[in-house]
Amino acid sequence: MSSAKATASAFIRCQIRTKNDLMQTGVQRATAAAEQRLPGALTQLYKTVLELITTDTPLSLALDGLCRFMEAEYPGLLCSVLLVDPDGVTLRHGAAPSLPVEYVRAIDGAQVGPSTGSCGTAAYRDEPVLVTDIASDPLWKDYRALALPHGLRACWSTPIRSRAGQVLGTFAVYYREARSPDPEHFHMVECATHLAGIAIEREQAERNCRAAETRYRSLVERLPAITYIAEVGVLGRWLYVSPQIESMLGFTPDEWLADASNWANHIHPDDRDYALETEKQFWQAGGIYHAEYRMLARDGRTLWFRDDAIYLKTTDGQRPRMQGVLHDITERKQLEDQLRQSQKMEAIGQLAGGVAHDFNNLLMIIQGHNERLLRRLKSGDPVYKDATATREAVDRAVSLTRQLLAFSRKQVLEPKVLDLNAVVVDVGKMIQRLIGENIEVQVKPASSLWRVKVDQRQLEQVILNLAVNARDAMPKGGKLTIETSNREIDETDAAEAGQARPGRYVVLTVSDTGIGMDQETQSHIFEPFFSTKEPGKGTGLGLASVYGIVKQSGGWISFHSQVSQGTNFRIYFPEAAEPLPAAERKATPPARVKGTETILVVEDEEEIRDMVREFLEHNGYTVLHASNGADALQMAERYKGAIHLVVTDVVMPRIGGHELAQELKQLRPRVKILFTSGYPEHTALGEPKTDERNAVILQKPYPLKALAGQIRQLLDTGEARATRSAPL
Repeated sequence: MSSAKATASAFIRCQIRTKNDLMQTGVQRATAAAEQRLPGALTQLYKTVLELITTDTPLSLALDGLCRFMEAEYPGLLCSVLLVDPDGVTLRHGAAPSLPVEYVRAIDGAQVGPSTGSCGTAAYRDEPVLVTDIASDPLWKDYRALALPHGLRACWSTPIRSRAGQVLGTFAVYYREARSPDPEHFHMVECATHLAGIAIEREQAERNCRAAETRYRSLVERLPAITYIAEVGVLGRWLYVSPQIESMLGFTPDEWLADASNWANHIHPDDRDYALETEKQFWQAGGIYHAEYRMLARDGRTLWFRDDAIYLKTTDGQRPRMQGVLHDITERKQLEDQLRQSQKMEAIGQLAGGVAHDFNNLLMIIQGHNERLLRRLKSGDPVYKDATATREAVDRAVSLTRQLLAFSRKQVLEPKVLDLNAVVVDVGKMIQRLIGENIEVQVKPASSLWRVKVDQRQLEQVILNLAVNARDAMPKGGKLTIETSNREIDETDAAEAGQARPGRYVVLTVSDTGIGMDQETQSHIFEPFFSTKEPGKGTGLGLASVYGIVKQSGGWISFHSQVSQGTNFRIYFPEAAEPLPAAERKATPPARVKGTETILVVEDEEEIRDMVREFLEHNGYTVLHASNGADALQMAERYKGAIHLVVTDVVMPRIGGHELAQELKQLRPRVKILFTSGYPEHTALGEPKTDERNAVILQKPYPLKALAGQIRQLLDTGEARATRSAPL
């Protein structure tokens, strides 16, 4: 609203309200001469005060100017403005250019209430309060001692209201004699009160606006994101960018705003076409701009951003503008990549576990027939060499299956508490012969190393795999270092590491001075069948199996590598709480493998069943056989003689091996149980759901001699140990 319109509108409202309020207060109407002079005075009042308001004069000066105008226009008036504090019950000094300073200070902080002088009562009642004699009026009982010493005898106070009717403060007129206001004074004060309300509301609105802007700017500049305003288009000028751009991309706001091409030039080359095409579509269709792309920081880092923006309204002739937020989503993208990698590894692991079962059964058949063939051949026979080559091929196939199972974390582990230093020293001697004389091997065992609980054979395999990997990375020679250390990881370290958990760990570090790896290679090193070697020179399962073994052992692995700077692998194993076990006495293999006892063989794979039956019968045993658990139970019920031992597969149709063992124990409590399985997850000790302490599991593919040895040991001593397939 313009000053002229505001003046006219306020003037009309003031005239109407003045007439009504005159009747309420009992003040007599003004004389004819005063009424003729009043319009000019009102016009000048509005012009003067509105000019102060519209030129952004501070509120204190605008109210001061209002009071001074009134006092100059009507000598003898002493004007004052008090403002209601945000608490709603306290009055604060606003303006009082002619009142004594001591009195102004005394009433600053006066309370709003029913008997608190003219001003406090006017604010409380929300109506004008006229006190013609401060010395005798009961409203001033507690305040007259403040006013009378300064010669203040009468006070008339009017509430200052907002457009919504809220009391913002009071406008007071003091006289130095006991008296009522002149009618003309009443007219002017009523309109002055209205102008004071305009000034106070405007200042409050501006203050709220500034506060909102400050809050918004504070929020924007504290967000973990870059906010911006820019002209739409590839080379559109950036008009504003928040300070976060410096911490994220390395540019100050001024540097970024100085060059309109900064945005397009710092988008990752692989994402640039997508980001620019998306903005082009946004320009043409409007709506919301949304894109995810990478940007290159000043120091070379690559960061992922999600860019969300909207159109800003512009005046005619201005280039279209957009306001948006660049969210740093680098961590989210890394987590998504890790999740995809984990899901891919899990899927391949599931596949590997399933393939291993069928493959183990096939190897069992090949191995068994080859054993039978070798028993019939003499070493000089021309076919003996072929049978030996077949045995070696089966050994390699068994090793490959183990690597697949290690990667899928489903292999058989026999964890024991051990001293990692002792293992590292022993393996270090073997490594020196393995990797050649042009590579220096250093073993650095830490003193007072904590204990770990791992499978020693798999731990040795981890070290060997990393050593072979290091050897291949140093074709011209170099240095391989294997060292151990203790480390305590707290909550902060664990959060930074991502996959770590707080606790005490034993760290195995294997580092080399080889050719190192680039970022692309590093992103695939733990994937199965990924290899940088020439075809035929590696399975691609070395590091994948290392990863699987470490994970299955409850630890984790990290690495650091730079091209031409070498590679460093760190493996973390949790500290073992148990003490080192006493030295174990090596199990003595049974002196004989033949026998005359009765054995029930339960196997759903016909070729394996026939092969085991024939082998055991060849060694003197009486063999009963069944293709599933249900048939085996019927046979155990019908058979009149003793059944000394049952060899049963774990997974079979109808009734599985564990359930069969429980049923057989009810029928024949003294029978011994030997489980076999091609599924690695069934080979953990304690897995069988039977109370038979002597029940053990033999992992396929197993040599028939190993089967005979386990059977004999169970029958002779009632003790046996879980056995992994051994080389032929």
